[in-house]
Amino acid sequence: MATDVALDVGTGSTRLATAQQGILFDEPTIVAIDTRTGDVVELGYGALDLVARTSRHVVAFRPLAQGATVDFDVTARLLSGLFERGGISKISRVRVVMSVPSLATSIERRALRQAAIQAGAREVSLLEAPLAAAIGLGLPVQDPVGSAVTVLGAGASEAALISLGGIVTSSTRRQGGSDLDTAIAALLRQRHGVVAAPSTVELLKFNLASALGRTRGLFETIQARTVDKGKPVEVVVGADLVNAALNDVLIATVKMVQDSLADAPPDLSQDVSARGLTLVGGHARLNDLAELIASNTGVEVKVADEPDLVVIRGLQLCLDEMSSLHALFRDADL
Repeated sequence: MATDVALDVGTGSTRLATAQQGILFDEPTIVAIDTRTGDVVELGYGALDLVARTSRHVVAFRPLAQGATVDFDVTARLLSGLFERGGISKISRVRVVMSVPSLATSIERRALRQAAIQAGAREVSLLEAPLAAAIGLGLPVQDPVGSAVTVLGAGASEAALISLGGIVTSSTRRQGGSDLDTAIAALLRQRHGVVAAPSTVELLKFNLASALGRTRGLFETIQARTVDKGKPVEVVVGADLVNAALNDVLIATVKMVQDSLADAPPDLSQDVSARGLTLVGGHARLNDLAELIASNTGVEVKVADEPDLVVIRGLQLCLDEMSSLHALFRDADL
């Protein structure tokens, strides 16, 4: 019997799960390709490690940016590699349920579906990320009740109000955790004249950042290299630098949530006031972000448990409920 597969392919991370085995793959959305032969050498963490330790002919590709496929061929090869990693052959022709940002255009949705079909899928159903997140949170998405969810990913952010199986109001931005990392890296270069590894920048973000500036006075000593000579150096980085770098993205995130709530019908607004709003996605783990949004919206805001896994768990639940959730998938395909 064919295995149905849930796929959450994001700008920063990709996750694959089945109803029977749970999450089988949860790694960075990176593909290492040998440019001489065109062969895929590794995926995810393996691709990162390999590129750092092998010849210049092996190059790491990130096939998605801002929540959209920017390299169709590499995306298809990523998905093919994922199916192979999960023990799923092209002969099995699996059914796939995939998340897609609600801001994705019809062209972007078609590209994602075609990449999965090229990788070996028999049938591909798309579900918008806020709906998948709401299902993963156990919210009553098909009831006449307003459920507010904000998905904060690496490349895209979405605030949505859901009722009766659809998104009633939403506000989106093509920015997310990757933009925070880029801003921190830019200030490191400007103020200290150094370049740090992406993993180091992410460490600074989660160890020193505070959406409310509460980490003032904290610092981290990191390994970096100078911009001019490439010399390895130790740099002491303070929380003030990190918080300054995050300011623009935080302002945009708060405005996005405010816009979504402002457009809500009165009855659903009352539901949100009573039930609150939940943050999901890797960016949701930023210190004090929930409190910042709550103070600017007047709504109780909480961060989901394991926020980066909520969407894939919602998709995983959908595998057993395809018939009853048919309308949700149909709307996402438009």
